[in-house]
Amino acid sequence: MILFLRSQKNRTIVDIECFVKTEEGRKFIELHASVMIREYSKFLIENLDRKDEIIRDFDELSELRGWLWESYFLGGDNDPNEYSTVIQIVRGKLQDVANKYNLYYVED
Repeated sequence: MILFLRSQKNRTIVDIECFVKTEEGRKFIELHASVMIREYSKFLIENLDRKDEIIRDFDELSELRGWLWESYFLGGDNDPNEYSTVIQIVRGKLQDVANKYNLYYVED
């Protein structure tokens, strides 16, 4: 599943891909988070009065892979049966940021 945050001009600012990966016969959840630097920079420049919170929030989104491995699955196995729960959490984080900054949340 791919989750996006988009600007009012429908330009992608954040792209999160979450999927179950099989490697060496083992299945696990993988997550890739990309902040599109051009669109993010435009968004930041348009909102300089909120720059510190924007930087903090988008930095957190860019580190979602680390959150998955270092927090969510800390002390346990990366279990593909947790996929829908992981999606719900990531969806919630993106929707919160979308609502906070008047952005669009989109799933593909």
